[in-house]
Amino acid sequence: MIPHMHFLLGFLIVIVVDIAATTTSYESVDYQKAKNLTADYCYARSYAEVPDIIKKCKYIVIVNFEVPAGNTLQLHLQKNSVLLIEGTITFGVANWDGPLMDIAGENIQVIGGTNHLIHGKGEKYWDGHGGGGVKKPKRLMSINVHRGSFTNINIKNCPMFCVSIIGNDLTFSGFNIDLQDGFKGGLAVNTDAMGFVYSDNILIKDSKIWNQDDCINVMASKNAVIRNVHCWGSHGLSLSSGLSKTDENNDIHNITYEDCSIGGSLNGIHILTMPSGGKGKISQITYRNIEIKEVTMRGIEFRQDYLDDGHPSNNIKIDGLTLENIHGTVTSGAVGVYIQCGSGSCTNWNWSGVKMTGSKKKDVCNFHPEGYSC
Repeated sequence: MIPHMHFLLGFLIVIVVDIAATTTSYESVDYQKAKNLTADYCYARSYAEVPDIIKKCKYIVIVNFEVPAGNTLQLHLQKNSVLLIEGTITFGVANWDGPLMDIAGENIQVIGGTNHLIHGKGEKYWDGHGGGGVKKPKRLMSINVHRGSFTNINIKNCPMFCVSIIGNDLTFSGFNIDLQDGFKGGLAVNTDAMGFVYSDNILIKDSKIWNQDDCINVMASKNAVIRNVHCWGSHGLSLSSGLSKTDENNDIHNITYEDCSIGGSLNGIHILTMPSGGKGKISQITYRNIEIKEVTMRGIEFRQDYLDDGHPSNNIKIDGLTLENIHGTVTSGAVGVYIQCGSGSCTNWNWSGVKMTGSKKKDVCNFHPEGYSC
């Protein structure tokens, strides 16, 4: 996850807003049904047409244009809008902070059409240094939405972070995020795929991701399910806490990863907390039915000494960590299971069906979960 801590802190600061969480679920419709909702779609075929169209229309199609370098495609939609994406949306290259796209609204649907593509031209920026190299747009797609759905979205070559989310009652399904062009030479550093913070009631499902940082990362959020997501080349299915000095901004509650796979990655599944952060609590976390393949550093990693190796802290409590049917392989030089807990800070860990193979090294554990010999 973080040689790019300054980037994550920036991510937290930039997108903080006040969110009124609800418990209402939001169901999406497919592309063809959306097209049939009305014949009165407004078509934006150039960047210049977008501002007027989103002011006057609730049914919008953006089609096949390039956003001028150094500009954000702002899609601040009216309540109850439907946005369809067709053709290829690209972005001119400029050394700036971004974001490249900014989507906001309430009760909205965003749906990708057949063969559409959102292309960030990351190959023009990647230098193997991520946030520490040439200035890159930090986020391709910034989302700030209350109740809505994002369906069948194809993204290619994010310069850095692909999709950053803040909101409530949101469903993300059918995402395809492809950064394989940056695999050779490890150029596409710090390309986290999807992450959410200060969010409630989130579902991410049925998606495929190729990237070189966290596949999914949960920060300061509650009530989320990540299901049937398949990742390659990433840093893991993650939770991160301790990024804030404010206690309430470090809490993560009721998160489930299930029926997912991750391979060719640095880590498989992991929870990281920072000793330098404020107090907080991570609670009711479940990883279920996770397949891990060819991990090169740590298959299962839960550490409370992030950026302070060997000095785990108890500022963030981890209570109620359930692992069920977690299996797979790591390379011979990797560690299957790595646990570094602060004194008294890890409680009620219940594991079953956990098995990692391939390592010539022993597990490293200073805490022993119920149901696993470490």
